Formats: sequence, C-alpha cells, structure tokens
Amino acid sequence: MTDFQQEPNTTQKLLAALSYISYFFLPIIFPLVVWIVGADRAFIKRYAKRAFWSQLIPVIFILVLLLAIGITGSFNPSSISWGWMTIALVAIVGIVTLISLIYNLVNAVRVLVD
Repeated sequence: MTDFQQEPNTTQKLLAALSYISYFFLPIIFPLVVWIVGADRAFIKRYAKRAFWSQLIPVIFILVLLLAIGITGSFNPSSISWGWMTIALVAIVGIVTLISLIYNLVNAVRVLVD
C-alpha cells in the first residue's frame, strides 16, 4: 500500500496544517523545511509543497511588481501617472496576498478536518 492510501496520523495532519498556518510565523521557510524533512511521507510532502508554493507566489509577484514600478518610474517623467500606477500595483499585490492568506487558512482547516 502506498502512503496516499493509508490514513494519515495526527502528527502528519498537524505538520501539514502547520505548513499552511506558517504564513503567520515562518512563511516559505517552514513549509520548505517540512517538505525536505518529510520527503519520505507522501502526505506531508504533498501539503508542504502546496503551502510552500502558495506562500512563495505572492513574494515573486511583489518582486516583479517592484521591478515594474522601478522601470516605469525611471522612464516616465510624469510623477502623477507614476504615482497612480504605483497605487494600482500595490492594490493588486494586496489582493494577491489576501487571496493567498485565505487559501492557506482554508487548506489548513481542510487538512485538520479531513
């Protein structure tokens, strides 16, 4: 029987849920450590990997948007249009981060309940 077919124990569920909840205390780092350390357990590996990527995507998004703001600001002489674009991009980053937070919380509860 594979690890997916076995019922995960409480410790495995707790580690998987903590990988999602780590959004508040050690985002990206905790799921990565759990993913590496729990590589022999398919259940833990699957959820730690999902938590890692769901926490890394907003960071990548922020870096790309900061780069876009920097490039736009250096080539655009009008500070008014640059300011509005910055406000819009910051709002988009906020929305993406909020969606990521909600996704992580819902999945943490789902792992614990199932």
